[in-house]
Amino acid sequence: MKVLLDETPLEITPASVAEALIAGRDAAEAAGRLVIEVHADGSPIDAALLDEPPADTAGILELKMISTPPGPFIRTTLLDAADLLEQIRIAQTEAVKQFQTGHIEDGVPSLQHALGSWTLVRDVVDKAASLGTIEPSAVIVPTADGSTRTGATYIDGLARDFDTVRIALEKQDFTALADCLEGDLDTQAAHWIDFVKALADSVTAGDDTPRQD
Repeated sequence: MKVLLDETPLEITPASVAEALIAGRDAAEAAGRLVIEVHADGSPIDAALLDEPPADTAGILELKMISTPPGPFIRTTLLDAADLLEQIRIAQTEAVKQFQTGHIEDGVPSLQHALGSWTLVRDVVDKAASLGTIEPSAVIVPTADGSTRTGATYIDGLARDFDTVRIALEKQDFTALADCLEGDLDTQAAHWIDFVKALADSVTAGDDTPRQD
């Protein structure tokens, strides 16, 4: 199997797709880049092969990995997360409406959508920290009243509110859950929009090389 990183052939002869992927990602990391696409014989590779790379070549003759500096990728995903937070607020509002009128089952899908999307946003922030030069907890976020807060304020505040949600769900207390969604968690979503945009700005202002731990 021939392995390329962008247009450069790697001097390896891997015995498996798994080995080829590791080699390509290592080469990209060494060059300060991030693999964003993988093609097998000229076509995007099947997602199943990426999730569970086989211990053989899977009949692939050429595996090509396409890379990018991490900065643009991180900025894009953070700005996408800001857009997702707007959708989270809508889903939370719909869940509150259903819970407050006693339509618990009707509110559950919106709640699940909101909580699942929160998980995606938090994963994006964690991934940005692992790939880039930013430290989310230390990022300074301007606020509407002219003051500033650190990213740690947003991260810790969200953790506390998720504890409230968890306890309400354990107790099946949908009144308390609706109160949290309508109050604290809606405020968190609005504040996190500012937070992730500040993170994106900090990537723009910083260098595009990966952080060295």
